[in-house]
Amino acid sequence: MKKIITGVMTALVTAAMLLFLPNYCMAVAQAPAQSVLFDNAVTTDEVNGVLELLPNPVLKENQKEETYIQAFAGEASQNRKIESLVQSRQKRIQEEKIRAEKLRLKRLAEKRARQEAKRRREIQECCGVAVGSEDQQILERIVEAEAGGESFQGRLLVANVILNRVKSKSFPKTIKGVVFAHRGSRYQFSPIPDGRYYSVSVSKDTKSAVKAALRGKDPSKGALYFMERSSAARSNVSWFDRALTRLFRYGCHEFYK
Repeated sequence: MKKIITGVMTALVTAAMLLFLPNYCMAVAQAPAQSVLFDNAVTTDEVNGVLELLPNPVLKENQKEETYIQAFAGEASQNRKIESLVQSRQKRIQEEKIRAEKLRLKRLAEKRARQEAKRRREIQECCGVAVGSEDQQILERIVEAEAGGESFQGRLLVANVILNRVKSKSFPKTIKGVVFAHRGSRYQFSPIPDGRYYSVSVSKDTKSAVKAALRGKDPSKGALYFMERSSAARSNVSWFDRALTRLFRYGCHEFYK
C-alpha cells in the first residue's frame, strides 16, 4: 500500500511539472569558445544529455579587438620600414651630392692647374723671366705704382695685363718694353711720366701677386687694358668706351680688351 501511495505522489508531481514547466530545461555554461546546452527531455526528436555548442559573443568581441591590434601593429611596423627606407634614400642622395661636389671641385682645380702650367710655359717662352731678374723687378714696381692700394686680386690682375701685352703681337715682347712703351711724350702707364714708378716701395703683397702671375695664375680673361675712370682724362675714357670691349670691373679698375 505504501508503494502505491508513493507511486501516485510521484505521478502527480511529474504531471504538475509537465503542466507548469517548459517541455525541456536548458542549462548554459560559458565555455572558452562556445556554450553548452543540456537537453533533459526524452522525446523522439530530443536525446537526453546531448551537448549543443553555442557561440560566445564576449570571446568573439575579444577576437575582433585582437585582430585590430595586430593590424595596427602591422601598419606601424610597415610605416617604420617605409620611414627607414626614405631616410636611407635621402642619406644616399646627400652623400652622392657631396661626392659630386668634391669631384667637381677636384676637376676644376686640375683644370686650373693645367691652365696655369700652360700660362707659365708661355710666359717663360715669351719673356724668359727669372726670379730676381730685372724684368721681375720692373713688373713689381709698376704693379705697386698702379695697384698698390688694391687687394691681392687687384694687383694680380694688373700684373697679368702687362704679361698679356707681352704675349700679344700688338705690343713689345718684353716686360720692360711694355712698361716703358710710349709714343712721343705719352707713355702707356701714367706712373712712368709722373715719377710714381721710381718712388714706390714694393710691398710683400705686390711681390706675392707678381710671383703668382709669373707662375701662371691668371684671372684677367685676356685683358690688355685697365683704367681708373674717376682719375683718367676724359679723352682717354671716351676712347676706352668707344674703341675697346669692357670685360669687368674689380676694385677701382675697369678691364678691357
